[in-house]
Amino acid sequence: MHRYSFLLFDADNTLLDFDENERVSLTETFRHFGLPCSDEVLALYHEINIMYWEMLARKEIERDVLLIKRFETLFGCVGVKADPVAVENRYREGLGRGCQLMKGAVEVCRKLRKDYGLYIITNGVARTQHDRLEGSGLAQYMDGIFISDEIGYNKPDREFFGYVEKHIPGFDCDKALVVGDSLFSDIRGGVDYGIDTCWLNIYNADNTTEIKPTYTIRDIVELPSLLERADFGS
Repeated sequence: MHRYSFLLFDADNTLLDFDENERVSLTETFRHFGLPCSDEVLALYHEINIMYWEMLARKEIERDVLLIKRFETLFGCVGVKADPVAVENRYREGLGRGCQLMKGAVEVCRKLRKDYGLYIITNGVARTQHDRLEGSGLAQYMDGIFISDEIGYNKPDREFFGYVEKHIPGFDCDKALVVGDSLFSDIRGGVDYGIDTCWLNIYNADNTTEIKPTYTIRDIVELPSLLERADFGS
């Protein structure tokens, strides 16, 4: 008997390599519009983007505003003039084509699919996420895909997880595990809803928050052995 039956995976930087997709898509987009795309500019965008998504998790900004505001903020910081809506639209197309995977993600899903129900729980734009999950080959291993854009709520909202619970047959919070890289959306959401959590700490960051995951791993390939240990209560 397995400790868990339902594995709820975040998508970006959990199974899909969003950092690489972001880098490739931004570089193509900025070059198309004749904008600077140095490593420093890309790093600044990355910081700004994370800031706004954390604001979204705290309900301090709307998603549609976030998508444009991140580019407005970046362009203001680097002193360039560009249409943030046009840039976002081009960037969105690039993201949808980007199917980069975290190393070992497909192999992990293929292995776990035999014994667990696998589900995607992700904040993001529905069309982009569906395109990436299909293109990467991950969708075939999933029993369900839950995207905030379609649900109407974002992680870590209880309403998001309530929707997931209602739409997974036989779902039991005590038999579920949230797996994700974000303390503020994935782990907080699971903790607040009473679901065990596994923080994928890909940057080996210190957790200085009050959010305490049930487990912590550095690499998605560690998940199968962690689940085996959980089965034996160790």
